[in-house]
Amino acid sequence: MSFKRYRRGELIFKVGERVDTIALLVEGAVYSDFYDEDGNQRITSFHCPLDSGEIVFNYEDYLQERPSQKSYKAFGDSLLLLLDISAVKVLYDRFPRFYQLELMIMQPNLIHALKNISILQARTAAEKIALLKEHSPKTFQVFPYSYIASFLGIHRNTLNAVLTTL
Repeated sequence: MSFKRYRRGELIFKVGERVDTIALLVEGAVYSDFYDEDGNQRITSFHCPLDSGEIVFNYEDYLQERPSQKSYKAFGDSLLLLLDISAVKVLYDRFPRFYQLELMIMQPNLIHALKNISILQARTAAEKIALLKEHSPKTFQVFPYSYIASFLGIHRNTLNAVLTTL
């Protein structure tokens, strides 16, 4: 377990790396992305610190035991607490209650995924934007609209137009 500072744009986790670290976002903001076959950046998640800390973890690729399909980057100067998964799992045998840590990580990731599904399945851009504002209002304060539009799968001009009506 260690604290690490990242500068804006610095890679925290890279595409192709084995998922072996859990991070707790203490300060700053983090996002995940990948580049599609045309070289376009696609934003896949946003992470802002909450009162209890925000967990930054690629649970999907970890569960599927595959290299990471996305990168995680610091949006601004950020401080993260890094936990090595294998070191945590060693504690399971000695301290069975430590297994609750994995459950504590899994639950917010599942809730986050379900919220993202509801946002991305919304029929209109206005519905997507309204749901994202409801579920994650801080995202609009921290990240540029171009990133938010990429995440929602809409053009940034559409995002701007809809935001003027909300």
